[in-house]
Amino acid sequence: MKKYKKLTPNITFLSIAILLVYYLIVAYKLKLNVSPDELLRYEIPLYIYQHGMLPIGTDKAVMLPYGNYSYAYYPQLLGGVLSALFMKVMSLFSTDPKLLLFAARWTSALMGIVTVYCVVQTCRLFTKNNFLSNMSAVVAGLLPQFVYLSAYVNNDIVAIAGVSIMIYTLTLATKSNWNYKNSLVLALGIIICLLGYLNSVPFVLVGIGYAIFLLVEQIRNKKLLFKYGIWILVVAVIVVIVCVAPLYIRNYYLYHDFTGARVFSAAYQRWLDGGGKPTMHPYSSGIIKLIFNTDWIVTTFKSMVSLFGYMNVFPKLGYYIFYLLFFYTGLLFSIVLLSKEKSKDTKTKIFNCLMLIGVLLTLFLSMYRSVTTDYQPQGRYVLTVLPIFIIWWTIGMNKLRKSSRPKYSGFLYTTLITVYAIISLTCVIHYVVLNSILIG
Repeated sequence: MKKYKKLTPNITFLSIAILLVYYLIVAYKLKLNVSPDELLRYEIPLYIYQHGMLPIGTDKAVMLPYGNYSYAYYPQLLGGVLSALFMKVMSLFSTDPKLLLFAARWTSALMGIVTVYCVVQTCRLFTKNNFLSNMSAVVAGLLPQFVYLSAYVNNDIVAIAGVSIMIYTLTLATKSNWNYKNSLVLALGIIICLLGYLNSVPFVLVGIGYAIFLLVEQIRNKKLLFKYGIWILVVAVIVVIVCVAPLYIRNYYLYHDFTGARVFSAAYQRWLDGGGKPTMHPYSSGIIKLIFNTDWIVTTFKSMVSLFGYMNVFPKLGYYIFYLLFFYTGLLFSIVLLSKEKSKDTKTKIFNCLMLIGVLLTLFLSMYRSVTTDYQPQGRYVLTVLPIFIIWWTIGMNKLRKSSRPKYSGFLYTTLITVYAIISLTCVIHYVVLNSILIG
């Protein structure tokens, strides 16, 4: 065990390095415009790469030929800017369109490994178990839908990374104390969320709420000087404002719309007014009927774990059953065994409650969009819940380990994670890497 503890940093680094190579292989092989929204998302970094400036939503170069759709209306341009930088690096060696697209996808691969790293570190703080923490790298990093998001141009993976950074920092501050380093890393997570994708806003809100609670609690218990705590808060707020405000102010200056949602809808309405055919079809019967009268929940779950292409490449039912049982088991142990503990750790309880609120709000927002904008039960819209789900799963498995005989736990967990890895790799290789629909 001591030898494993010494090797832990190397094992974590090796796991992340292997995952990065895996994501890049898939990214290199994927065709353009076979994944949700990639064609329109790619127009943003391509424009920045070609013109050296941010695009405007009304520019035909960043619009689809139908619907007046353009993601340049939104201030969430972080992913596009990073991809454009990677494209510039690639252009030093080659300007082949396929290689430029590949470079644009590096952002997604980078955000994927950032997520995995933060999940591993957070699990280590909660469980103090290096083996289980490294298991979480496999569970998060090999989830087929997560691999897919880490391989093409999209903003969803950027938001997931931002949430994972926030959760890691909040956990670190819970286990120790707030300091300037922690507050700046939290600010980084918030910035990535707000400039990445606004479906991460629920976690930004609950994360800020918990951060303030924790700061007040530490000052009250004299773990932090009042003046020091206030300066920590002020510095974090200033950093977020300085980094985020310019793009939101730019949006208001261009469109009189801070978030871009209203001007995006107005552009689509102009398409309809001009005789264009409707391309968005909201489910108008309300959220309750959406839940009970449609397959929204089932399709959302499927596309959270493994549904590829434009949601037209379905793995067999057995894969979905496996992932349902796999995650359900860990989460169940986390809930049941936690309820049996007589813990006085109020901070952790509040943290878990707020994260649960973040999960529920994320699901609600996706449902709300389906009933008001367009019926789209896509798991990528709610995968910002993945970091906390993996953390809860790992905590559950750790509680099971403590309550069972340790003699066989290592063998059982090794077997479990090996089976998970084999099934996950098989799913991606069979349905993505060897699929002529997606690979060119």
